[in-house]
Amino acid sequence: MAPEHALDSVRREAGYRTVAEVAALAPRVAVLDPGSTLVAGAVEFGDGVVLYPGIVVSARGSGSITIGAGTVLGPGPVTVIADGGRVSIGAGVVLGPGGVTIVARRGSAVEVADEARLHGGAFVEGPASFGAGAQLLGAVAVRDVVLEGGDDHAAPDPDARGGVIKGTGRVHGARVGVGEVIGVGAGARPDTSEHVVDRQRAHHPVDRAI
Repeated sequence: MAPEHALDSVRREAGYRTVAEVAALAPRVAVLDPGSTLVAGAVEFGDGVVLYPGIVVSARGSGSITIGAGTVLGPGPVTVIADGGRVSIGAGVVLGPGGVTIVARRGSAVEVADEARLHGGAFVEGPASFGAGAQLLGAVAVRDVVLEGGDDHAAPDPDARGGVIKGTGRVHGARVGVGEVIGVGAGARPDTSEHVVDRQRAHHPVDRAI
């Protein structure tokens, strides 16, 4: 038996798998750099998940994380933490490029349905629910939000796409319907009640994706 790597015990004490255990996720999971990837034991991956370098997936205490088939984490610093809470990420989700952080603390849940897309500095704190095809774009911090599911961002009809929040700032307590978008920043007030919910069609031609 090969001797334990010097950092293996450090990883185990912090609640993460060893480098060899992360590497052993391949080929079912595409781990591009096991040495820079931190994965807790209580994490379930579907087939074809891609983990770029620098990814952190941490389930603490009673927390649990499931990541569906074909989901991509990265490129960029992507962190998913279930600190006593639950994070469920569906199939074909894209987290990145750019920083993405998802946190579910005790008693809360973050649900991200199939084909959703989060990138560019997005921060999500549970409770939060992203329906199929929903998008969180830019350095937006959200909590207690619901983005209704619909078609993905490439769908030709903006009225059929999942809900979108984009821009820079904070959004708490928002509900965004199918074909709707909240733009944050550019003078928007931090109070969620002051954010304007608009139709995606008003910002994007029918034949263009967001």
